[in-house]
Amino acid sequence: MEEGFLNNELIERFEQMLDEKQSFYFDTEEFYEIIAYYLDVGDLPFAKKAIDYASDMYPTSTEIQIKRLEYLLALDKLKAAAVLIQELKDVGENDVDYVICVARFWSLKGNPTKAIQFYEKALEFGDDMEYIYNCMGNEFLNLKEINKALFYYKSALELDLDDDFAFYSCVQCYEDLHLNDECIEFLLKYIELRPYSEIAWSQLGQQYMSMKNYEEAHRAFDYATLINPKSILAYTQKASCLEKLEDYEKAIEVYEETLELDDSAAYTYLQIGTCYMKLGKPFKALKSFHQSLHEDPQLDQTWVATSDLYESIGNYDEALYYLNRGIDLDNLNIDYWKRRAYLHIQLVRFEESSLDYYRLVELEPNNFYNWLGLTETLITIGDYQKAIEAVYRGLKHFNRAELYYQLSNCYYLLGEEEMGLNAFKKASDLNASLQNEMFEKYPILENKYKYTSKKGKNKKGSQ
Repeated sequence: MEEGFLNNELIERFEQMLDEKQSFYFDTEEFYEIIAYYLDVGDLPFAKKAIDYASDMYPTSTEIQIKRLEYLLALDKLKAAAVLIQELKDVGENDVDYVICVARFWSLKGNPTKAIQFYEKALEFGDDMEYIYNCMGNEFLNLKEINKALFYYKSALELDLDDDFAFYSCVQCYEDLHLNDECIEFLLKYIELRPYSEIAWSQLGQQYMSMKNYEEAHRAFDYATLINPKSILAYTQKASCLEKLEDYEKAIEVYEETLELDDSAAYTYLQIGTCYMKLGKPFKALKSFHQSLHEDPQLDQTWVATSDLYESIGNYDEALYYLNRGIDLDNLNIDYWKRRAYLHIQLVRFEESSLDYYRLVELEPNNFYNWLGLTETLITIGDYQKAIEAVYRGLKHFNRAELYYQLSNCYYLLGEEEMGLNAFKKASDLNASLQNEMFEKYPILENKYKYTSKKGKNKKGSQ
C-alpha cells in the first residue's frame, strides 16, 4: 500500500461516506487498502465497517475475505477464524496473506511448531520476507529455541537495517543466551553499517555496563549524546557510567546538562544530590534533594534519600520525618520499614520499632531477621508475653536456635522455670555454640544455666 496514496484521501473519502450515510464506489483494491489501514492502526471497529461494506459489494472477493480472516484473528475469535480458514482453503492456498493468517492462527492456538510450518510455506512466495522472518523468530522464542530465533531476527535485519523490532530482538536473544561478547561484536558490525545509529551506540553502552567495562560504556553513551544531543536517556546513562567510575564531579556536570532537556527533572536532581553525598558535600546534596521534591513531591526515593542524609549526620528526628513521608508514598517497600525500625531504635522508641517489625513480618514473613528483631524489641520493652507469641509465630517459619534462646529468656523472666529450661535445652540442641553470645545478651540464661548445672552436680555428689 502506497503511503502517499493513503495520505488520508482514501480514508477520508470512506469516512465521509459513513458520516453522510451515502454510498460511494470503491474498487476491491481500494477496499483492500482501506481495510489494511484500519487493521494496521488497530482501529478494529472501522476495519469491520470497511469489511462489511466490501463484502456486500464484492461477495466473491477472496482478498476481502482474507482481510476478514485477519480481522477475526485480531479479535482472537479463533472458532470463527477456523471456519473461514476451511472455507478459503482451496482458493487461498496460493495467497501469501492467507498462508500467513493460517500461521498466525496456529500461533494464537499455542502451537508454534505448526505456525512455523506455515510461515516456511509463506516464505516460498518471496513476499513480506522481513515480516515473516520476524514472526518465525517469535515462534522459535515460544519454543525456547533462542539460537534459531536469533537467526531469523538477523535475517529480517539484513533485509532492513532500520527494522527496530528485529534489532532489539537480536540484542534480547544475545542477552538471553548470556553472550555479551557476541552481542558487542554484533553491535559493532551494525555500527559499521549505521555509524549514526543512536540506539546501536546506546545498546553497546549497556552491554559494556553489564560487563562492568565502564570506560567503554561511557565512550559509547558519549557517541549516543553526540548523535542525539536531546537524548535524556543517553545523558543519564553516560552520567551513570561516570558514577561507576567514581568521577562524581563530571557525573554532576552531565546530569546538569540534562536539566535543560528534561521537563520532569526530579529524578535528575535526586541523582545530583546522591553524587554530592558521595563527594562528602551534604549541604549541596540537601539543596539538590529539596529541588527534587519541589519538582515532584510524590517521588518517594527523594524523601528517603533525604532521610539517609539526615541519618548520616546524626539527626534522627529529621531522618524519621522524611522517611515517614517516603513510606506514605510507598508503604509496601520493605527497605523503608527496616530503616524506620532502625531509626526508632536509635531514638529509643522501642514500642514504635516493634510496630515496624510487626509490619515487616507481615510484608516479609520468610525473613528470619524480621522475626528476631520483632521479638528483641518486645523483650526490650518488657512485653514478654507478646514476645513469646512472636517467637511461636516465627518458629512456624524457622526452627532456629536463636528463637528458642529468646523464648527461654522470656519464660524465665515470667517465672516459668520449667518452660524456660525446656526452651533452653531445645536451643542448645539446635546450636550450643551460641550459648556464650546468648548469655551475654540475656544474663538470666547464664544464671539459670549455672544454677541448673550446680544443682545437677549436687545431686550426683549426694548419691
